[in-house]
Amino acid sequence: MSSEATPRRRAVALLLAAAAYAAFLSSHASFSVGGSDSSGYANAARRLLVGTLVSRPRGLDRLGLPDRLAPLFIPLGFVPGPRPGTMAPVYPVGFPAHFAAAGLLGGWERGPYVVSPIAAAGCLLLLYSSGRELDLSPFWSAAATAIFAALPIFVFQAIQPMSDVVATFWCLVAILAGLRSRRRAWWATLAGGAFGVAVLVRPTDALLVIPLLFALPITVGTLSLAALGALPIAGLAAAYNAECYGGPFRTGYERAGVTAAINLHNFTARFHYYGRSLLRMLSPLPPLAALAVAAVSTVPGRRRALALSWFGVFFVFYCFYGPYESFAFLRFLLPGIPGLLLAAALAGQAAAGRLRRRGARFAAAAIVLLLPLYLEIRSLREVGVLGIARGESIYPDISRWVSRELPGRSIIVTAYASGALEYYTDLSYARWDAMTPESFEAFRAAAEAKGYRVFALLFPEEEKEIEAHMPGRWRRVGALRQVGLWRLDRGTAGAIIER
Repeated sequence: MSSEATPRRRAVALLLAAAAYAAFLSSHASFSVGGSDSSGYANAARRLLVGTLVSRPRGLDRLGLPDRLAPLFIPLGFVPGPRPGTMAPVYPVGFPAHFAAAGLLGGWERGPYVVSPIAAAGCLLLLYSSGRELDLSPFWSAAATAIFAALPIFVFQAIQPMSDVVATFWCLVAILAGLRSRRRAWWATLAGGAFGVAVLVRPTDALLVIPLLFALPITVGTLSLAALGALPIAGLAAAYNAECYGGPFRTGYERAGVTAAINLHNFTARFHYYGRSLLRMLSPLPPLAALAVAAVSTVPGRRRALALSWFGVFFVFYCFYGPYESFAFLRFLLPGIPGLLLAAALAGQAAAGRLRRRGARFAAAAIVLLLPLYLEIRSLREVGVLGIARGESIYPDISRWVSRELPGRSIIVTAYASGALEYYTDLSYARWDAMTPESFEAFRAAAEAKGYRVFALLFPEEEKEIEAHMPGRWRRVGALRQVGLWRLDRGTAGAIIER
């Protein structure tokens, strides 16, 4: 076999593997939106296309209530808009733009839902290529890529219409382009543009600027080209922020109070949680090898700094964010985990190179690869990652169900399903979690005066909130899977719940 044929065969094998991976993910993907994130992205995507990013909540005007009660009618995934009585998407424009483009190209039934699986396959190609740019051998580049492909949180996000994998994809594009700009300067423009898109998808991807500076040649020309690529994206973000939040530097996360969750006191709890979770999913080998690369003198200093800072900036930042524990929140680390795996691969390659016997090198490499893969596959099964589509399908199911079952002049009180009702239906709805007994009374009176019947669509964990937020005589009139449908008797007071 010629020396030229081997890289071609390797490239074909890699492309086929990525295509098979995308097909596997797509076969398990969720084709539903419903929770705060997924419905927020989907609703923003549709509004982006029709130019109604800022609008009045539909229930507010249908009941003729004053603007001060607008928060009662704002669904999940939205915040109060820049003008009284309006609402705007809480999320930045990056992922909704991907969602909208996929809807136009592939149809709204399937197009948006394969964005994450395709981006995930792209992440694997980019991670492998980044390893090769760092002078990793084909084996060590493939090992890092295989471990990332099996990472439970990566798979979990790759089969949902969520922004995390797309954010990771653009971070990988930026780093790979930065590394290649050392050979051809024009790659720096792509690095800057990809960095801008990554920030457009998730603002905290701005942290990538530190490892990106280790990837780029630090020259005036190269940095100017990178800035040239990023500036148009920055202008788009500023225009979106000004439209939705009233200023180029304001964000929906700020309006939603998310930034208040960043606190020094969170560090210890989150450090322990993230650390334990990574060790449990990957084994101690990759994290310890990644730390050890700092002392590997055979790896150039800028490469060590690139790999370590790539993961480190995301890990340290999110240790300050909210002290809750949930498997799903490991997704915040995804844009940085390729750096962890590449750092581990650099250390592993250097250590294996010191072993004289070929058999010893093979055994060491097999352990480094197979132990993390075994733990990841076990974790995938334990968490039930591949069953997410069944759970998420409840949102379109209940939306279509209440659309069929309820009389024409109905208004639904809900919280968890509010984003889905906004996306899948034209029904009027309100948020129980924004209500007090006083505001609920004003809402109920307005609804009955307009001839509306009041219903509640509640998940089991929401039902216990009826008495505190919505006093009245509630009767359970139906259920679909675990979600109950309740009807409020007209003109009742007090908290009476009849099952």
